[in-house]
Amino acid sequence: MSRNVRSLFLLIVGVIFGMFLPIIMKHHITTDLTRCPSKRASSGRGEDTTSSRHVMKNKKLLFVGVMTAEKFLDTRAKAVYETWAKEMPGTLKFFASSSSKRTDLPVVSLEGVDDSYPPQRKSMMMLKYMHDNFIDEYEWFLRSDDDVYMRMETMERFLRTLNSSEDLYIGQAGTGTKSEKGRLSLGWGDNFCMGGPSAILSSSTLRKVTPYLEHCLQNLVTTHEDVEVGRCIKKFVGISCTWAFEMQSLFYHNQSKEQSYTFTLDTKSVRNAITLHPLKKPEYMYRMHSHFKELKIRELSYESITYQRKLDVLNTLLDRDADEISDNELAALNDIKHFHQKMSKEESPDWEMFTPRKLYSYRTNSPEIGMMSPTKDALNSVLGQTMSIINREARKVLHRTLEFKRLNHGYRRYHPLYGMQYMLDLLMKYHRHIGRNRRRMTVHVRHHAYLQQPFGDMMHSSQKISLQKKIHFILPLAGRLEQFKKFMHTYEKVCLRHRELTTLVVLYFNDVASPDKHFELYKKYKKKYPTASLEWINMKGRFSRALALTMGASQYEKSALLFFCDVDLDFNFDFLTRCRANTILGRQLYYPIVFSQFAPEVAYCKTKKPNTSFVYTDNAGFWREYAFGITCQHRVDFDMIGGFDTTIQGWGMEDVDLYDRYVQSDKYVIFRAPDPDLVHIYHEVVCDPNLTKKQLDMCYTSKSQTYGSQASLYKVLLEKGYLSEE
Repeated sequence: MSRNVRSLFLLIVGVIFGMFLPIIMKHHITTDLTRCPSKRASSGRGEDTTSSRHVMKNKKLLFVGVMTAEKFLDTRAKAVYETWAKEMPGTLKFFASSSSKRTDLPVVSLEGVDDSYPPQRKSMMMLKYMHDNFIDEYEWFLRSDDDVYMRMETMERFLRTLNSSEDLYIGQAGTGTKSEKGRLSLGWGDNFCMGGPSAILSSSTLRKVTPYLEHCLQNLVTTHEDVEVGRCIKKFVGISCTWAFEMQSLFYHNQSKEQSYTFTLDTKSVRNAITLHPLKKPEYMYRMHSHFKELKIRELSYESITYQRKLDVLNTLLDRDADEISDNELAALNDIKHFHQKMSKEESPDWEMFTPRKLYSYRTNSPEIGMMSPTKDALNSVLGQTMSIINREARKVLHRTLEFKRLNHGYRRYHPLYGMQYMLDLLMKYHRHIGRNRRRMTVHVRHHAYLQQPFGDMMHSSQKISLQKKIHFILPLAGRLEQFKKFMHTYEKVCLRHRELTTLVVLYFNDVASPDKHFELYKKYKKKYPTASLEWINMKGRFSRALALTMGASQYEKSALLFFCDVDLDFNFDFLTRCRANTILGRQLYYPIVFSQFAPEVAYCKTKKPNTSFVYTDNAGFWREYAFGITCQHRVDFDMIGGFDTTIQGWGMEDVDLYDRYVQSDKYVIFRAPDPDLVHIYHEVVCDPNLTKKQLDMCYTSKSQTYGSQASLYKVLLEKGYLSEE
């Protein structure tokens, strides 16, 4: 063809194309606009319409199918049902042979399926059952065995980050053992989700693969059901199991077989996992469940301590101005500070140093000993908790987590007030990218951690029901203004500021020396805490503790929990807990053994004013084993035993008389134990010569006991020359 002819041909084609181009473009645009809404609705990749979002919102999160066998229903399946299955964010059913029939477990008997191994038909028929009955109700479908433990709270957080309308097949990727390479009919780069640690299918994946399950069953290549499920999904959905490296730790398979999870559970592998496999014995399943419950308790305890610190700060900010605080209140605050300082100096043991392999302790004959297993387990637990706390903050500041590299060294000690204390020298690392080329650089971080593990709750769960019970303080009072100020300060600190479930009634016998000051102090607290239950009752006549306590008890209903107290008591929140826990209506009374201070000028060999600073040493005070005036009991029991003998006037006897009647009764149990959070502050005992001879003798005996220990009294008498060293 000549050049002219070719040019003419191209010209004609161009003219024709130009004539029809607008028509073609118009039709193309119209078609695209028509198809656009349905295409966007089905993409599932961040382009959901309002309608599709509404559908997803109405779906439940997760359906779990657990493959089991009839012989394991009473053991493994039951253990699953009684542990992690109770925390499901959805529904769980067990799938077994057609002959398996149970009413106590949610068992699906698959028609035409037996419990023979390998369970290819059971697995695929389980998937078909999920699809046919629940595909429109759930976002995710999980295939599991009966020897897997699942952390459902962690699983829920994980699934909430994913889109179930996408084609997803999630688990630990497997390609077979070395001997199986090339024999599993997997394509190049293909894999399958290992069945042991479980596999998750999105609703989209399950919907697409179900029509072909029967075909896949008719064309099995291997004896591995997880391989066959993976091959089926790959062929008909076009996806493989996720290759993400972290799935090995999230869907964790322990390689030690029969030894799996038989030793310590506080390991990095267990902490990081969502599913844990295998737990062949039911007792291991229960043990694992208890372990994670314990971790949850620790986490909640840490949060509780954090919130309590914030509340303490708020209480301080909401407190009165410093100018309004009396000298006595300031002295009481200083006493508390002095108490903690004294405990730190006099009662705290020395620190022990340790490295990852050695412990250097003053408690042993050898200064250097190997790290024993219990100590090592405790240290691993502490390190795990420490990294969890550090990473919680690192995510906020660095937007990444730190990886533990090693423990350089540390110190530890047991503190009688605060529990175990640690100082740790840690080396950690994280990765960052720098420069234009985003070059990866490893950054090492050295960190000193100061930790404290408080004492745990030793209370049985059944006792905790009673811990919401209100405690009614009944306080007889005559004179003792300074002591009353300290008592009210303690009551405010422990009960009023924290809105504890308590009430206080003061039974007041008029004091000629300061007739109005007591009531003015009471009114000040009543005004400051208008919603608190504070009552004042004026009593007539000569002071009678028995009469005052009887009058106070009559103010409350029969089921009320009463605390017969004393103005010289120092107490805290832990005592309130024991008062509630150790008192059972109609059955048990709590008579705490109170720690009583000695005279400070004798105990510390110098003259100073009595205060609330105390330590539990032989020279600081003694346990009042034969005092029965401080007690927690219900009013119905108090009335049933006959109450106090109100004919007893003045000091003493009324409490011993009541206690003896409880002891002689076959109906009641008296719980008696030293209470470290209930302290009788020293004051000089004044014995009224008008008391009966028996009361007066008891008063003098009590007075002599409170002066000081024999060792302290000996030193005083020796210094004053009443004794010689001979």
